[in-house]
Amino acid sequence: MPDLLISSLAGDRPRLTVDTIAANGNLQPLARCDLDGPPGALAVSPDRSQLYACVTVDGRHLTRSYAVGVDGALVPTGQTDMGANACHLSTDRTGRFLLAAYYSDGMITVDPIDADGALGGNRIQKMETELRAHYIQTDPGNRFAFVPHVGDANCIYQFRFDPDTGQLTPNDPPQVSPEPGQGPRHLCFHPTGRYAFTDGEQGSSVTLWDVDTDAGTLSPRQTLSTLPPEGFADTNTCSQIYITPDGSLIYAGNRGHHSIAGFRIAADGSLSEVGRFPADPNPRPMAISPDGGTLFAAGSSEGGRIIAWRIDPRSGELLTPIYYDCGPVSWILTLRQE
Repeated sequence: MPDLLISSLAGDRPRLTVDTIAANGNLQPLARCDLDGPPGALAVSPDRSQLYACVTVDGRHLTRSYAVGVDGALVPTGQTDMGANACHLSTDRTGRFLLAAYYSDGMITVDPIDADGALGGNRIQKMETELRAHYIQTDPGNRFAFVPHVGDANCIYQFRFDPDTGQLTPNDPPQVSPEPGQGPRHLCFHPTGRYAFTDGEQGSSVTLWDVDTDAGTLSPRQTLSTLPPEGFADTNTCSQIYITPDGSLIYAGNRGHHSIAGFRIAADGSLSEVGRFPADPNPRPMAISPDGGTLFAAGSSEGGRIIAWRIDPRSGELLTPIYYDCGPVSWILTLRQE
């Protein structure tokens, strides 16, 4: 089955699009689904058969569920009224629960997903955290959840997660912080589960965290800048961060420096710089192909487009970019159908 890139596109023709990813990283249009309002964050179920997409319709902030067909077609199956504008979605590791973080409202929610992958049940939980909650994800063992907060909060909320009920309860300690001024924005786990990585929105940085898999807590160990060693005089903020499936490389977007910063990950989780690679202005939506061979990113270029770079597996460098005009991009993700 093919590897797919799914995009939520805004502008005057809001839609979801599905492209196949060729072995060389090239994209080929496969399917599209027109929307009745501007889309936002996307998430996919653990078995890659279901897509979840934020869309705003007449002031209502919804998340819709779609079955992903073998032909790439997206078939609507349900929706949930989120009550506010979620900036990030994920499912737990079983695919039974939809988790969301809300930047402007300073909260997180948990909603049920039925046995067929559809949304529409009664909300399980809503919990206040702090303003600028920017991400939520359960750990690989599905027993804990983490919510990075940017800005003044500068912390990651740590929760225990009940995979039977979907309930979140504060862990001990309930928060952990990197160095002052970093502002952890997004998070990803190493395939071993022993390490996690965040990008610092305000700090223009990537931080390595050691994971206590029994306690479900994080401890910061190393922070490196995403900016050049010679410095950068203008304002910069980090956007998203993604790790290759084999856990050898990690990339973060620089908005201001307009680049993708790459780092190599050693066996003990420690980071070393690969380099910085020019991107469209303010790269934010990012994804890595399931085979780890291509990185995709979209910025704020006029008209809107997605850039694809092949990743050199030995050096980690991003090779000659390929450009795909598509319209304004809100979010992208990749998946491998099986």
